[in-house]
Amino acid sequence: MSSDRLSGLPASARIASTFRILMQVRVLVAALALLVIPQNERTDASVYIVTGIGFWSWFAVVGWKHIVPWLIKAPLLVAVDILISYAVLEFAFSGGFGPFFLFTVMTSVLVGLLYHWPGALLICSLQIMLYYVAILDSESSFRTFIGMPAFYLVGGFVGTAFRKVFDDHAALDLARRNAEIAAAAAEERARLAREMHDSLAKTLRGIAMSATALPTWVINSPERAKEEATQIAMAAEIASREARDLISELREEALQRPLAEALPALVGAWAESAGVVVTVTAESGVDLPLPDRHEVVAILKEALENVKRHADALSVDVSLSAGAGNVVLTIRDDGKGLAVNAEVMSELAAAGHYGVIGMHERAARLGAALTVTSEPGQGTVISLIISTSGGTPELREAVETI
Repeated sequence: MSSDRLSGLPASARIASTFRILMQVRVLVAALALLVIPQNERTDASVYIVTGIGFWSWFAVVGWKHIVPWLIKAPLLVAVDILISYAVLEFAFSGGFGPFFLFTVMTSVLVGLLYHWPGALLICSLQIMLYYVAILDSESSFRTFIGMPAFYLVGGFVGTAFRKVFDDHAALDLARRNAEIAAAAAEERARLAREMHDSLAKTLRGIAMSATALPTWVINSPERAKEEATQIAMAAEIASREARDLISELREEALQRPLAEALPALVGAWAESAGVVVTVTAESGVDLPLPDRHEVVAILKEALENVKRHADALSVDVSLSAGAGNVVLTIRDDGKGLAVNAEVMSELAAAGHYGVIGMHERAARLGAALTVTSEPGQGTVISLIISTSGGTPELREAVETI
């Protein structure tokens, strides 16, 4: 088992943190045991052995990413650690019950944490057996014969209790994530339904109305019928594009990234397809909740599509910034521009061009302010200001009920 496999274990982060803490405690206990070795029993061998045990524990603290998978895969390594520890207890401390005994109890907690109760019970039984071997030549009492070995079972219980708490938390986290995914999927379905209602459905209604009137124009005014047929073909092309956009959004991985990261990729892809020079300035760390991010990206795409189809621009500047409780998106082109007034908007809507209207509706759902500044021959500037403090919820609610 590799360290990557470890990351897939239940509550692996909590287990790893607890493992490191327990090994740090073992290091401290080993150091304390070394200090309290009686002078008449202190030998070079006992000092080296206890120091080595302490360094092994510290090595486990530092290299836990590699050691924990080994221990999980090969419990025999824990048995080796236990045998060495009891050799120290027997020969360096003469079966003593001082601080080094606590060192061995830490091992019980560790095995409970790593192996659950069945594995912990097996290894604690081995510890109890070795403990009795270590005190074989010592005086027996209730404390030494019953009380002290019970600490191994208590330690194992503590370790398994930690593991159960961690696993329960992991199960709750998984349930919460699944609920969040389900909620996000429901929100995405609702968003796509709004997209279809606001863009594709309107375009198709326009096509249907024009097609219904077409036979009358064929009889009464063939020239007008020709114009209407051209408009229907253009509207059908727009409907096809909108349908493709909706399908592509289902596969759009860029939208899963923060807005400041997704923006350059989206604009760069558009610039390559449109053959227009684009400058992108995105302030690092700027982002919005996923539903709002979808709306902002849709407005950006619509603005760029308008540039491609109508502006004859040579360059476009796109900027994203944040400040004063707002996120600001600006799209500026050097194209031919247009007169922005109610009459022009009505003419565009009548011709099946709902782009600017759709951008205003999306901005209203965001509780944002969208301004379009343009003059013939002077290019166009589209500015979207989104309040990060929640915008105007009443406006959002009103728009969503339409």
